Amino acid sequence: MEDCLLTAIERTHIECPNHPMDPVSLEELVPELFMTDFPARLFLEMNCLEQSESTDNILGQGGSGTTVYKARYNTMPIAVKKFHFKKCGQQSDGINEDSMFRHLEAMEALRNFSEFRQEASMLHSMQHPCIVSLIGISIHPLCFALELAPLGSLHTVLIDYAEGTSFIPLGHMLTHRIAYQIAVGLAYLHRKNIIFCDLKSDNVLVWTLDLTETVNVKLSDYGISRQSFHEGALGVEGTPGYQAPEVMPGIVYDEKVDMFSYGMVLYELLSGQRPALGQHQLQIAKKLSKGVRPSLGSLEQVQFHRMHNLMVECWDTKPEKRPGAGAALRLMQDPSFPAFMYILPCGEQSSFCPSQELERTVIFWDEEGKDRNYSVVNIDKGLIEVDHISCPGIRLSCQLKLQSALWTATVDQKIQVYSLKGMCPLNMPLRVLDVPAVVTCFLLVSRGNQKSPVMLAGMADGMVAVYSLVNEIPEGWCSYLCSRSANKFQFKISDNDLRQNAYRVTDMITVNSGSEVWYSNGPGILVIDTLATEITQRLEPYQAPSQVISLTCNVGCNGEEAVWCLDDRTSTLIMYRSYQVCAHYTCSDCNPLRDMFPIQQPASFTTTTAITTTDMTDSNSTDVSIIFNDEVGTQVIRHSDSMTDYCSLSSESCSSNRNTGTSFSALSSPTSPTSIPHSTDFVESCSLRDRSGSISPPVDDCEQLQAVKILAVKDTLWIPRQGGDIIVIELENQSVSQQGRVVAVLKPESVPKDGKLVDAAVVAKDTVVCCFRNETRDWDLRVWRAWGSREFKLFYQSYEELARMEVSMRRRK
Repeated sequence: MEDCLLTAIERTHIECPNHPMDPVSLEELVPELFMTDFPARLFLEMNCLEQSESTDNILGQGGSGTTVYKARYNTMPIAVKKFHFKKCGQQSDGINEDSMFRHLEAMEALRNFSEFRQEASMLHSMQHPCIVSLIGISIHPLCFALELAPLGSLHTVLIDYAEGTSFIPLGHMLTHRIAYQIAVGLAYLHRKNIIFCDLKSDNVLVWTLDLTETVNVKLSDYGISRQSFHEGALGVEGTPGYQAPEVMPGIVYDEKVDMFSYGMVLYELLSGQRPALGQHQLQIAKKLSKGVRPSLGSLEQVQFHRMHNLMVECWDTKPEKRPGAGAALRLMQDPSFPAFMYILPCGEQSSFCPSQELERTVIFWDEEGKDRNYSVVNIDKGLIEVDHISCPGIRLSCQLKLQSALWTATVDQKIQVYSLKGMCPLNMPLRVLDVPAVVTCFLLVSRGNQKSPVMLAGMADGMVAVYSLVNEIPEGWCSYLCSRSANKFQFKISDNDLRQNAYRVTDMITVNSGSEVWYSNGPGILVIDTLATEITQRLEPYQAPSQVISLTCNVGCNGEEAVWCLDDRTSTLIMYRSYQVCAHYTCSDCNPLRDMFPIQQPASFTTTTAITTTDMTDSNSTDVSIIFNDEVGTQVIRHSDSMTDYCSLSSESCSSNRNTGTSFSALSSPTSPTSIPHSTDFVESCSLRDRSGSISPPVDDCEQLQAVKILAVKDTLWIPRQGGDIIVIELENQSVSQQGRVVAVLKPESVPKDGKLVDAAVVAKDTVVCCFRNETRDWDLRVWRAWGSREFKLFYQSYEELARMEVSMRRRK
């Protein structure tokens, strides 16, 4: 046998001492060495192989005496893994010594042939897009040809990109893509009962960093892989630092050792560094067995919450607590996995105020009596930079942070404007303005080059104050727009109509390049012409007692601007174009993913006016009422017909009307004749509930499904709900129409006990911040990457196309 092994290194025949003229084919004597069980098509035609063993062509070297070279086969770039045979010493005259050297050389040859056969056999049996493919094998020289990775190993790529970055050097999208494809390859190996045993960044080869490509990385180097059966596997091969602590001599292990190594690769992807725990193998193994792991930043610093958690689960000391590759894949197939950044506990606070435009901070206020403190959170760093700085004053009702000024409103009916020069701490306000009711929201309107910018202040009684600005500070004139007067005299709404209650202004947005402002007025929307500073339109998206709680504006897939509104009772999302309702969708479904709703084109423009409804209640007439309420403030109500008397109405009156015994089913559907497009598309849509009748209210025990806000995030809409999940809607062009489709339901990692989502905002256009509050007023932030249609499309395509490719390769086999 030794003679056959040593001869097979260089020759295909061996001479028989008794018949030297008739050499014997080694394929007949030792067929397993010559891979005769392999199909003939896998044997390389050596005249088509162009290779050089110069140092310039070396791609890498293995620990078992193998070298990987760049080469070409039929002009195609390939990698050739070549097995070298070592000479154990010079032959001597001593027969015993010569026999010993021959024996050692034979053992070395046997080991090389065995490793070659094992790896080639595994490669031949595997057909998967995330596994390096075998091109062919050769016995003389002993080598096999593999696909060539254009960018080399993941380790070298991380070295190139890690310089100058603290975490996630390849970016979150590509990092998720690579982690997913490694797990796909592992899951495939484990289904075939193969344990990789040596997973590390050096054995992950990179094909491309292009996110539009289906395959970015592939697993390679199966020289020490093990076939695993029900009893497990034995062996101590592997790389220190990546090797699971249970891999010890005589100890049986299973595929969970690969998941430990996978956790270490995730560490490399997140940190850009190798998992260094020491210099010596025994030292590293001892630390790992004691639970010592490489250090990484906090969840807020790394800002890849779910991958960070998966990494920690994978490198658990106990194998049974580690997830399998299939479980890891299921986690990563949820868009929440890469989109969710971190959770930041913020302690006891009273109110939350996001910044505008490019500011990357949010502000919390904590108020009790006249003691008032503010905290500033840096969203980029996941850090509370300013913590509970005193700013004495009454409790705030709202605020708006501009570049050089901070506008705040208090519950004692005042507006305080602070200068932000020096920012912290806030000094005495530059301006203090008295207002007739509590301000509930601010909106800065630039008005283009024609007129100076103005600040709009929506109030708790439905009025809107308009302030002229100089350098973001109120100077000059101030005027008031009275919603109640406009409703009565312009839109002919009677006094005892529920729409005439004192509804607080909950939201205001600019539309049509700032030429209009749309703001909420109970169940309706009023439109302000910003140049003329007057109310010109009233829209009727809902019926009382439903109220508009959120407005946003975005550009649809055809480039047209659309306004969206949301109500507080039915969580119905309504879309306006050209003052007409073009679509609506109920956001309170338990399983909204893949829901679709049609979008109608607006008819030829007609002015939409309010529809007078039947008088629903009779108001209790008194000459004068004086009422103070924390939300609205002091209100003087005169029951007469003069225009100025319609400027205020008590919230108590609103409350009493709201609690009448009127049925929801009769009140909650849109009231304008153009509110619901009369099209069978709404009934025939594949995922819509029946909307031909009234919109059903949410059930009491489904409070967590109540929508809180609408956010325009790039070209999508995000609708956070009280339970913490977020519905993401994309607008699509069909062949002859348009439709909205729920492309994702994002779910937070966990929801605080007794907590619910109370507010959300887009910060600096690329981040979404959701605020949770529990019964003890403890707040925390859940921060998301602001994904648009492109990101969601790339995410879904990445694993759907990979799955199709895997099925196609299986069928070809």
